[in-house]
Amino acid sequence: MKTYHFFLLAPLVLLAQDLTPREIFFAAPAIKAKAAARPVAQKKAAPVEQVKVQNPGPPVIPAAYISAQPPLGLRYSLLLSRANEAYREVDAASTFRSGDRLKITVESNDDAYLYVIARGSSGMWKVLFPVSEVANGDNLIQPFRRYEVPNGGRFYFDDQAGEEKLFLVLSRKPEKNFEDLIYSISQPAVEPAKPVVGAPARPPAPKAFQVAGLIRPIDDALVGKVRSELVARDLVFEKVDDSKPGPSQQKETAVYVVNKNAGPNGKVIVDLKLEHK
Repeated sequence: MKTYHFFLLAPLVLLAQDLTPREIFFAAPAIKAKAAARPVAQKKAAPVEQVKVQNPGPPVIPAAYISAQPPLGLRYSLLLSRANEAYREVDAASTFRSGDRLKITVESNDDAYLYVIARGSSGMWKVLFPVSEVANGDNLIQPFRRYEVPNGGRFYFDDQAGEEKLFLVLSRKPEKNFEDLIYSISQPAVEPAKPVVGAPARPPAPKAFQVAGLIRPIDDALVGKVRSELVARDLVFEKVDDSKPGPSQQKETAVYVVNKNAGPNGKVIVDLKLEHK
């Protein structure tokens, strides 16, 4: 099993191997812990140029560039049940048949907001997550916890061949384009009080999950707008299967997607197409 390590060296630099997306995904807690333990610098260090040596080791990265927020990562896998067999992870590039039943599992490496929508035969997109059955519709998901979509259900391929489309968005901040469609904001029916200097900030109004039947459908233009906000070069992908065991020799068939440059506004966006014949 390939291992990775982080070392803290004077004058406060981080030494790291060239990590794969899966390794970056699982390194998030270590990166946050190192950042939290780091002393506060009075002045931001100037960029440090790497010096060529005769026997270079792993790259040295100035600690000033290591954020308390690690790269944002998403793991997803497809679970297939065929002929009433137990669900098992399969390659997303598989060709599916009529009668196949599918679920998708999604996992984040940090606290983030999750949105999953599916494109139907009408050409409009339907919300699959958040759902009222999970955390009362709250879509702020916990790190390293797997969520099944659709919750308590499955996709079912009928006799009509074609292509099913899923669109996944993981964001450190709520995605307003989707929030306005999925939630309503409970506002008190009173005149707003005048702000008082020094008074504590008023907590935001709670989000109310709209009844599923009342959620307006999402069109291709809105999906395209969200998609265009993230440049493809910010994302790195890694597809893993049983030939590439993960941590603790765990075997899996999944895809890891990481935004290496994700800051407080970081997003991970995934287009998933399922071919049905």
